[in-house]
Amino acid sequence: MVRQALKKNGVGETPTFNVRGSDNTRIEALSDAVFAIAIALLLISADIPETYDQLVVFLADFVPFAATITLLMLIWFEHYTFFLRYGLTNATAVFLNTILLFLILFYVYPLKFLFKVLYTLFKGLLTKNYELVGDLFTNTISLEDAPQLMVTYGLGATAIFLTFVLLYYYALRLKNKLKLSAMEIFETKASIVSNVISMAIPLISASIAFFEIAGEKTFFASGMTYWLYAVAMPIFSRIVAKKRKKLLETLQQEESL
Repeated sequence: MVRQALKKNGVGETPTFNVRGSDNTRIEALSDAVFAIAIALLLISADIPETYDQLVVFLADFVPFAATITLLMLIWFEHYTFFLRYGLTNATAVFLNTILLFLILFYVYPLKFLFKVLYTLFKGLLTKNYELVGDLFTNTISLEDAPQLMVTYGLGATAIFLTFVLLYYYALRLKNKLKLSAMEIFETKASIVSNVISMAIPLISASIAFFEIAGEKTFFASGMTYWLYAVAMPIFSRIVAKKRKKLLETLQQEESL
């Protein structure tokens, strides 16, 4: 099992956070199975090519497929890190984890479809193949339905990150039971804020698409909203790094007294 191998090699462990979930639990085993099913569904959705033309179409799905798998694995690693740190297996953790797994399975197809639309769109624009763009908005999705696609994806991504927010918040509420240190409490709060930011951006995108704020350019504006990640996350990481360093120095000074 990948999760077990990562734990054995200390992947995800940090000097500032004690590991409470070193043993693989049934909830983690079930989660891994669901993530595997999600990836399998992506593979099954692609028809086996029998002619060269079909092979060309199959290869065109490589980038959307790779993007979808990458995002799924990032979510999986966040899931892995959470249970590695806190090792929660009670009813509330199971409930929230079940919601997360449901969202993963439900949104795996819309996610791949979105990446396929975006890949075709940018490919057509970059290569100035406007016939490809026209075909996209004629045969694949109409221009009128494109904003609805962004709403569907945006709400799905919002729900996934909201579930992580609730998981981390629940762990924070159990800080005394879990015996979280001051540094661990800081890291937990940082994870909550990180997921709030990750949740807010797709929610903004979905809102732009739902209310058609940008008029005819709504689909483009809604999609460009995700570039906020490239700005917000580095800034947040720097702020957290500075505060982490300051807290470590304070704790070291207290220990030396």
